[in-house]
Amino acid sequence: MDRHTNKDRSPFKGSHMEPSTRKEKRTERNNVLTYKKLRKMPLNLRKQAVREARNRNEPILGKKKKRKTNPRFFRTARRLRNDFDRSEHKAMLASTSEELRRILQDVETLSDIPHDITNVELQGEIAIAEGRATTIYVQRDGLSTLTVVLHQHEPTIAQLKRAIALISRAQHKRSQRERCEERLRRRGIADDSDERRQPVAVASSTGELVHSAQRNGHDHRAFVSWRFLWRCFGLLNVDTNQPIDDQRSSGRATLKELGIENAATLKFVHRVKYFGRQRQS
Repeated sequence: MDRHTNKDRSPFKGSHMEPSTRKEKRTERNNVLTYKKLRKMPLNLRKQAVREARNRNEPILGKKKKRKTNPRFFRTARRLRNDFDRSEHKAMLASTSEELRRILQDVETLSDIPHDITNVELQGEIAIAEGRATTIYVQRDGLSTLTVVLHQHEPTIAQLKRAIALISRAQHKRSQRERCEERLRRRGIADDSDERRQPVAVASSTGELVHSAQRNGHDHRAFVSWRFLWRCFGLLNVDTNQPIDDQRSSGRATLKELGIENAATLKFVHRVKYFGRQRQS
């Protein structure tokens, strides 16, 4: 008697459903995407499931796991003050550069000197005025010829390579700035606007310093170091058609010892073609 009474009081009384309905409910529950299921998936399947759910406009159920916040990204009072000082410093550099550009344009004898001239270029201009400069022309495939002016009395091959790296980077930065200014000019942004005063961000090293990065009409800029570039490329004396051994005397060999005279023309060539597959240290 008590058994029947307990059976009548069961909360699951009358909740029995057909097997087909129960199977449909289970299938529907399995098809619902949750964050718990996503955490158990591999990365590629997880991205695919999120992408498919987004295309179907279906929400992801469950509680999303919060990412740990990096304490370095907290906006403290000290970091806000440093950001303010950094922005003020950038504004001061931009205004100083603009004022220097205006001064150089007003003086006729200095109008051909860029306002962001580097130390190597400035020493080269002084050496030209004093008549003790060594000028080297470096040809680059698909790019403009690089004019390197060395101020040393007897420049070495290491000093030439360093000057090539600095001057090519400076010219690349100027071309990017001119491109940016032309783009802002087409958009009709005034010269005194804040966006025009922002400095141009340039990569520390790029593959467009030795040869052109144009491939099939598109820019392919691989970010590499000059150490890697000098491992892959060497210099060829166009006048004598002879490769230059830049490893002689650990880079301390002078240009005269290597047969490079003043106003000589050099060219970037692949190192494997002339030196074989030896790895430059």
